Amino acid sequence: MTVGLFKSSSIVYWKRTWDFLEAGDIFNGLLKAGFFGATISLISCYKGFYTRGGAEGVGKATTGAVVLSSMTILISDYFLSAWLFK
Repeated sequence: MTVGLFKSSSIVYWKRTWDFLEAGDIFNGLLKAGFFGATISLISCYKGFYTRGGAEGVGKATTGAVVLSSMTILISDYFLSAWLFK
């Protein structure tokens, strides 16, 4: 986006990216991604396993899983970021 929008050099962009990138950034990103993936999987499996009421129940369970997953990700992202980036 920076290269296309601001007509910046792609060489400078990549050099600066590698200059400021640290191993901890990659580790923290992978840790958070794994945690979020596990959280979404567990919530969705739980909601799906206990679905009742036919097609209408599936729709409600899906909506509930998405809402609960979204809220859990937002809240846990705050606490994970506070813990990882001290």
